[in-house]
Amino acid sequence: MVNAAINPAIIAAAQQAALSGKAIADQLLKGRAIDRRSAIPLDLSEKGSAEALAYLVKREQVREAGNGRYWLDQDAMARSRANSIRWVAIIAIFLFSVAASLVALLAAS
Repeated sequence: MVNAAINPAIIAAAQQAALSGKAIADQLLKGRAIDRRSAIPLDLSEKGSAEALAYLVKREQVREAGNGRYWLDQDAMARSRANSIRWVAIIAIFLFSVAASLVALLAAS
C-alpha cells in the first residue's frame, strides 16, 4: 500500500532544498562573494541549508575557498539556468508532439 503522505513530503523537501539553495546564493551575492578572493563563510542554520550547499558545490555552482569560505560561480549558475530552460523546452515540444499525435489518431478513427 502506498502512503499518501509520501508525495507531499517529497515535494515539501524539494521546495525546502530549492529555497535553501536560493538563500545560499543570496547570501553569497549579498556578501559579494563572486570569486575566490571575496569568498565568505555561510550561515547554514536554516533547515536544509547544508544539503543545499553540498548540492551546489557538487554542481560547481558554489566553490569552496578553504577555511569554511565559499563563493558563487556566476558562470556555472548561468550555464545551469540555460540548460534548465533548454530541457523545459525539449519536454514541452515532446508533450506537444504527443498531444498532436493523439489528436491525429482520434481524428483518423
